[in-house]
Amino acid sequence: MCDVNGQFKLCTCSEKIDKKKPYWVLKSNREDDEEDHMVLGMFSEPNIIFTPIVRRNILRRLNTVKSIFDFDYKPKERDLLKLCGEYDEYYCEFKGGKWIWLENFNYIEKEEGTFKSKKRGYIEGKQSELMRVLEEYETITKISLYDDNEFGVHIPKNEFEEKLYYSKKMNQKKIIVMIQEEIQRLKS
Repeated sequence: MCDVNGQFKLCTCSEKIDKKKPYWVLKSNREDDEEDHMVLGMFSEPNIIFTPIVRRNILRRLNTVKSIFDFDYKPKERDLLKLCGEYDEYYCEFKGGKWIWLENFNYIEKEEGTFKSKKRGYIEGKQSELMRVLEEYETITKISLYDDNEFGVHIPKNEFEEKLYYSKKMNQKKIIVMIQEEIQRLKS
């Protein structure tokens, strides 16, 4: 299964979206006189280790790949894009000539307006190495390192998770190596 952390392409589809698969929604051409609406409520917190990595990778891909969509599209100011991956939903707005990150409460506030166009489709591409090792770790341990049910607070369940969550900030390659080493240790 592909994910938004890797080299993805946003492909349109004409049928109803199966929300169990990674998908996207693009709202384009917001009416200029639309007011943003205020939304109150409780929202999920991003994962402190993995969300910043995925965020960087998504924005880098959206802002550098010319043909990210499978149709001719030139982003317009205030277009909104929602990417729904296996573990989370990610929100972006086109502003000042580039895609920027939106927190989920900011997206919900903005998406309530009127848009001239709405497209949706599936996210296609290969699974990234990070998501592959997370999946393998979860298969072996039955513990998800990405997902949490503690309202945004990941509570380490073992010494490895404690080291992963409380070590200094690591890049994606170091995290992958650390998880792979733990997988090898568990297998032996």
